[in-house]
Order: sequence, then structure tokens, then C-alpha cells
Amino acid sequence: MIRGLYTLGSGMLAAQTQSEVIADNIANLRTTGYKEEFSTLLAFPTLPIQRNQLIASTIPESVRIGNMGTGVMVDRITKIGDQGSLQETGEKTDIALAGQGFFVVQTPNGERYTRNGQFQIREGVLQTAEGYPVLGQNGAVQLNGSPFIIDGDGRIVEDGDPGRVQQLRFVTIEPDLLQREGQSLYTSPGQPAQEMIPGTVQVQQGFLEGSNVDLAGQMVKMIKIMRVYEANQRLIQTEDATLDKAVNEIGKI
Repeated sequence: MIRGLYTLGSGMLAAQTQSEVIADNIANLRTTGYKEEFSTLLAFPTLPIQRNQLIASTIPESVRIGNMGTGVMVDRITKIGDQGSLQETGEKTDIALAGQGFFVVQTPNGERYTRNGQFQIREGVLQTAEGYPVLGQNGAVQLNGSPFIIDGDGRIVEDGDPGRVQQLRFVTIEPDLLQREGQSLYTSPGQPAQEMIPGTVQVQQGFLEGSNVDLAGQMVKMIKIMRVYEANQRLIQTEDATLDKAVNEIGKI
């Protein structure tokens, strides 16, 4: 009976974590380049249930009648790497990636990766909204203020210096290996990111990639998880009432 309380409690904790992941997805519905996250559950080991019966009135024999679950936990939170919709902005510093790949930016904690191409130019350096320099093949991308064009392969050509061409860096990472930092930055602590060869990435200047969160799907998942949470809660109340009766009856005896 006590074990049942722990089993149901683990189910409620797992449902709470799942609801927090969904709430985070919904909150980032408008975040540029955001990738939807989902949680996977891991079941604790099951225990066999046996019934003892007597053979020839004296010899006990165990008969297996089924299994008993011992609870679940959230195993890990992974990303869905599907492409978000591309939205045209007309801004020269807005860059979207169609298909695979991540931009590389320099942060105080090292290189990080992002799909959020809403960049800006500060002090002659192409930067993210947080002020992190965007990296090219030769370091931070330097711009002299002249009009520039970014082609489909990520090459940057400035009108004021047509002989100077800069190449943006791109990397590819498996969605399961990504770890999010903040709203749109990612790192890959489990495995280094793989450099992508220029020409294998599709770049669109004047566009931004929207979030790939499916709002309707997230709402359906939230309803299901809340029902699971409430069901576990009711069963805990039933277990508690049963335990209370058992204790009181034993006390009377």
C-alpha cells in the first residue's frame, strides 16, 4: 500500500515536468528559430506478482499472476529539429537557414550555435541580439557599413570592397545532443558539432525562421497530461483513505 503511494507520486512528478516542458514550448511560440522540445518517460523496473497455494495440503507453490509497475520518471528532454516556417522581413541583417545547419556565435562561455538569424551590426561586427559576434571562417564577421549581400551559400560580399568575401560558418548537430542555453542558443556537450562544407547550406537573406512549435498539438498534450496528473491524484487520495482505515482497524484490535 505504501509502495502504491510512491508509484503514484512518481507519476505526478513526471506529469508535472512534462507540463513544464509544454508550457516552455508555448511561451516560445514566437521565438525566432526556437525548436520544440518533448520529454520521454522511463519506467522503473516491474515486479512480478505471485500467489502462493498449497499442493497436497502441505507443500506451497508460487503461481505468477502478473506484474506490478513501480513508477516512471522523465528520462530526457530532446528537441524536434523540423524546419520552422520562413518569414520575409526585408532586413539585410536577417538571415534564415533552410534545412539543416546552425550559425556559430562567440560567447563568453565559448562557441554556441543558433538558428536565430535576427542579427545586427554593432561597431562594425555582425552580432546577435544579445551582442555575441557571429563567426565566419576567419573569425568574427567584420562589416564596414557598406551595403552587403549574402548569397545562398553564406558568402558575404560588400559593395564598398567587392574583392573581400567572407564566408559564414555553419555546423550540424543531432537534435538529441543539443542542450539549450537561454531561448535560442545551443551547445553540444556530449559530442562536438560537425563543420558543414560551404554550399551544403541554404541561406536566405531578408528572412527569419519562425518557431516550429505546433500550438494545437501542445494544447492536446497538455490536456492529456493534466488528466494523468488528476487520475494519479485521485488514486493517492483513495490509497490514503484505505491506509487510514487499515491503521485505525488495527488500532482497535
